[in-house]
Amino acid sequence: ILSTVESESWYQKSLLVVVVGASGDLAKKKTYPALYALWQANLLPPDTCIWGFARSPKANEDFRNHLKPYLASKNVQDDPLMDEFLSKCFYRQGASYGDWQGIQSILDETKCVNILIYLAIPPHVFGDSTGAVMKARTALTLETGGFFRVVLEKPFGNDTESCQELLQSLIDQKWPEEELYRIDHYLGKEMVQNILAMRQHNMWLEALWNKNVVQSVHLIWKEDIGTEGRGGYFDPYGIIRDILQNHLLQVLTLLAM
Repeated sequence: ILSTVESESWYQKSLLVVVVGASGDLAKKKTYPALYALWQANLLPPDTCIWGFARSPKANEDFRNHLKPYLASKNVQDDPLMDEFLSKCFYRQGASYGDWQGIQSILDETKCVNILIYLAIPPHVFGDSTGAVMKARTALTLETGGFFRVVLEKPFGNDTESCQELLQSLIDQKWPEEELYRIDHYLGKEMVQNILAMRQHNMWLEALWNKNVVQSVHLIWKEDIGTEGRGGYFDPYGIIRDILQNHLLQVLTLLAM
């Protein structure tokens, strides 16, 4: 994989990653550890800059110390790559998730060729953030050959109506569809990705994977933590919307398709 990635043109260019909602639970537990894993595997360009953007007041060094416990491996006490990675991480406080001037200041300051915006925020402020990013993007002159991408992390609203409103706001803001990526981080888990590989590359298993042989399927999701600072998110959305109708339903789909 590394040799293939290194040969691609985007790898030779500068990359800016902006994590909107960087002080939140999703960012510290999932987004930054995932970026760090990519850095460890040399799958990010050498010229990468990662900016966190959120409403909480933090200095750069405070933010790096905030991330450290979530990047540290249980098996490796002193990882020399961690300080290298953290030196590429910066933080800027915004007045709100729709603070386009704050986002624009990051884009102007870094002047990277390729730009990736990751929205690790509650869905009710997606529209504010994508609107702010689009306004900042409009004032930006992308270099030839550069890309601009926006990643929206589930859930997309809390019901059909709010989801449709979100999708319509993206259309109204004139986002090109090829620049938008709607994702669920659960599908990136190695074990989840291995379900299809295990089924498709084991002919004997595929032959047994049907209603005539399988009596029942149990999906068990366990977590050894409580809400731990996520109360503001769970109050309006709830654990069923957060886990059942996306994470577990998609795993069930991979099992049953």
